Amino acid sequence: MRLILLGAPGSGKGTQAKFLTEKYGIPQISTGDLLRAAVIAQTPLGRQAKAVMDAGQLVPNDIVMGMIRERIMRPDSENGFILDGFPRNLDQAEALDGLLLKLGKPIDAVLKLEVDFDLLMQRMVGRLTCIACGALFNSFTNPPSIDGQCDLCGGALHHRTDDNEETIDRRLRVYETLTQPLSSRYREMGLLHIIDGLGDIEEIRKRIKSALRGQRSKRLDLGQAMPPRHLAKSDKPEIIRTQIETTTRRPPRRKKRVAAAISPVRVKHAKTRAAPTPVAISPADRLARLQQELNAIRAELRQAERDEKAAFENVQALEARLKELSQPGG
Repeated sequence: MRLILLGAPGSGKGTQAKFLTEKYGIPQISTGDLLRAAVIAQTPLGRQAKAVMDAGQLVPNDIVMGMIRERIMRPDSENGFILDGFPRNLDQAEALDGLLLKLGKPIDAVLKLEVDFDLLMQRMVGRLTCIACGALFNSFTNPPSIDGQCDLCGGALHHRTDDNEETIDRRLRVYETLTQPLSSRYREMGLLHIIDGLGDIEEIRKRIKSALRGQRSKRLDLGQAMPPRHLAKSDKPEIIRTQIETTTRRPPRRKKRVAAAISPVRVKHAKTRAAPTPVAISPADRLARLQQELNAIRAELRQAERDEKAAFENVQALEARLKELSQPGG
């Protein structure tokens, strides 16, 4: 199963991606995670991306597509994958289609979680995160028993400074502007499934399972199982009947008498190897790795802020143009 998962910030996309990963046994692929991992590992693509981000520029699509190509060619992606929040625009969608076409791994379905604007605002404005264990709470929908304290570990709860109405409103408008063309594209391709994101987690999971029901059967290539046969004019078309094979239960095996009761046989036990001694990492090396990861996260954050700013300016320009056209004589 090869899926694209789209959803606005606060739509619960991450929760449902985890469910799909566990259900189908396929990896969740996020471009942000790929960038951080590549930069830390100092892969060729990671070094290119780091140079671009350090220069204050956006990572070009060819580098991002290269990372995605490397990721989906790994053995754990053989049965499929979930692209979490990618592509973000039409250029990336076209590049992705070209890549997957070459690899013979086309997308099976695109799931878009839709949640009411006011509910998204409530989820994000009231979002609280435990600093110690990472547990999530919400001051409106899932408040902690004690204000400012985690119910699970007792740690302090943190509210992000950018989780305010003005910032979130801008982020949601940018998201809608970028993803609307994507929705139209995938709808025309017959891949788009709109999932109502209102309700509890289990209800949303049932909607997703219903939307994906039958997707695996569509991928069966019956042409490979039955080679084509050229018919003569006098021949009647051959009717091919297919039968779905069902797994038959084998009769329970009878328990054999233990031979050891009659003539005991000594079993040689394999020698157990001692577990390898873990290599100790010095505090300096650990600090250096953490510093690299922090730099990668900062670079990605700067890139996201620039991308968001450019998209917001585009929204403002479109709104100004729309206002001009709506005026008499415009």
